[in-house]
Amino acid sequence: MPITLGARWRANREYARAFRLLRAGKPAEAAQAFARVLDLLPTHARAEAQRARALAAAGRVAEALKAARRAADLAPKSHVPHLFLGQIQYDAGAYEEARKAFRAAAQRNPENQLVQAYLGLSALALGRIEEGAALLAKHLAFGYEQLEARVITQAEKYLWEHRDQAKTLEQQLSVDEGGRDTARAGLSLRVISAVRTVLLWPWARLRGKKGVHLLYAEEAMFVREFARAVEHYRAAETAGADPLRIALALGFASYEAAEPGAAVAHLLRLREEDQRQPDVAGILGAALFDTGRYEQAREFLTIAVGRFRKDFAPAYYRGMCEIALGRPREATAWFEETAERLNPEIAKKRLEEMVRIQGLGTRD
Repeated sequence: MPITLGARWRANREYARAFRLLRAGKPAEAAQAFARVLDLLPTHARAEAQRARALAAAGRVAEALKAARRAADLAPKSHVPHLFLGQIQYDAGAYEEARKAFRAAAQRNPENQLVQAYLGLSALALGRIEEGAALLAKHLAFGYEQLEARVITQAEKYLWEHRDQAKTLEQQLSVDEGGRDTARAGLSLRVISAVRTVLLWPWARLRGKKGVHLLYAEEAMFVREFARAVEHYRAAETAGADPLRIALALGFASYEAAEPGAAVAHLLRLREEDQRQPDVAGILGAALFDTGRYEQAREFLTIAVGRFRKDFAPAYYRGMCEIALGRPREATAWFEETAERLNPEIAKKRLEEMVRIQGLGTRD
């Protein structure tokens, strides 16, 4: 029976609606909408391919694989169904099968950089680091199809196994790229701090020893002398300063002084509602991660991710918690958020670090 113009119009409308549902994070509903397109146009290869993606996102992997293979049969010359098939197999941990699908996509469109990058990713997952890294370095299309998140996940899995030799991401990044500046303050900041200390000292003295120590602690934080700030905050607490205020200040200062255990101890003295404030939760989550308390860190880092939309660190450490707990698939979604906030440096930096560690002679 010939397909009517009305059926095509309804199918196009349903396809647009299905795509919106998929982008809105409603994969199960999107899969149903794509199925309605196929009821109207049974040979609509793009709808079948997108239905495969939606089913995979909804956790229905077996159905997704079947849909992707049918899409490939409907469009035998297109690379797209094979690319989607490879992505689904890759996320299911079937790396060899994924590599075959990506190769099939490359045969149909050898100039497509995304396909070549996924070939590199599958090689990386199979332990062929040199081969995979070379393809990714040449073809990595940042910020597309979760590629960056998958690259970061593979790199972090490897670097986690060799963390005694690997640099942290913050060690790799410059301050401008998002790394923490741990150097002492420059001369101009130190002069400003000295002048301010002289001006404020009489008012601080009126509050007694606690006021003087608080002044010295805050100026030490300003010039990034965090260990000295910790000493003065402790002295201020001994002199009678508000314990909750000091707990908060000591938590931040201790974390910056590279004492995550002390930071956790101080921040856990706060009331629960204060611990869940986004800025506090971010530091507490990172400090818990640094002390190996990954399950506990997840909750606080999730709070920080929701609040700090332009900061990569909470999402990055949240993903690292999943890596540490042996859940790389869960890590991928968090690393996708990380890549969106600092694109493209994270995937690039971690890939370079993975190659450096591999070059030292370390093997999985």
